[in-house]
Amino acid sequence: MNRIVKLVSMALVAIILTVGVAGCFGNFAATRKVYEFNESFGDKWVNQVMFWVLNIVPVYNVAAFADVVLFNTIEFWTGSNPIAMGPMDEVIKYASEDGKNLKITIRQNEVIVEDMDNPENEIELSYRPLQKSWYYHSDNGLVKIASIDEDKADFIAPTGKVYTLNQAR
Repeated sequence: MNRIVKLVSMALVAIILTVGVAGCFGNFAATRKVYEFNESFGDKWVNQVMFWVLNIVPVYNVAAFADVVLFNTIEFWTGSNPIAMGPMDEVIKYASEDGKNLKITIRQNEVIVEDMDNPENEIELSYRPLQKSWYYHSDNGLVKIASIDEDKADFIAPTGKVYTLNQAR
């Protein structure tokens, strides 16, 4: 019985953290980019047809899901959304965590976290739009840590285990 209570408690904490962190309200930059693309086709009739197509395919759904799960969460914690940024934009934030002084540099499709006391302990993440994936820059090259495909997101643990979040319908 005690084991069941622990398991249920851990599941509830995981659900609360997932909803609390992934539900961060941001500017929905990926969804806005799809909307701007849709709007660029011409008059209201052509735009309406493209809107239907982009919903059937489900481009809008994937963009909204990526915003909620990933980009708005980054924006919540750092104050900047890497998708909303232009190619030359850069935001630098400073934070302290567990006695470490961190410098967080955010550029379009890139996040770098540097330990100010140990600069060699830098973590670099980059997004590759063509692969729809986030990568960690390790000493051995790029390591895929997340990918967004259709109506789901896969998060890859260092052990290789894949955790999938499916879009609620």
